[in-house]
Amino acid sequence: MSSSLGEVIKKMAVGANDANAPTSVLFGTVTSVEPLEITVEQKLKLTKEFLVLTKNVKDYTVDVTMDWSTEKTSLNANHNHTADVNSNISVSSDISPNDNNQKITNNVTGEIGVSVKQKDINLTHKHSINGTKSITVHNALKINDNVILIQQQGGNNFVVLDKF
Repeated sequence: MSSSLGEVIKKMAVGANDANAPTSVLFGTVTSVEPLEITVEQKLKLTKEFLVLTKNVKDYTVDVTMDWSTEKTSLNANHNHTADVNSNISVSSDISPNDNNQKITNNVTGEIGVSVKQKDINLTHKHSINGTKSITVHNALKINDNVILIQQQGGNNFVVLDKF
């Protein structure tokens, strides 16, 4: 009879302890993402139906206010051009009528000049970024992520609190 009395006292002590600690902290590893599955202590497999995800373990979008500038950057766009010029000038002249067999002399001179110089182009610039913008934080769980879970005492719900 003393052994059953001892067990009753032990159960009462465990029950009192459980009443003071309504949650349990567990550690698990993500073993699948689609569908989500987390294995706790290599024996308990939790599926998405039993899991509540915090922002620390999923992708989410948040609005942020910013006021900053990018670093100054330069692009060297200086360059030269080359030009090849060929010139061929042909002239023929006739006098009509040419009864005296007069001779015509044509002197044609031509000159073509091409000047190409280096062009210096300043492409140094920076950008200001300010105002309220939406950004996406990529915190989604991946296979082999180690996670901290909180189990509601006496329940089947597990809050996936964070990665570690």
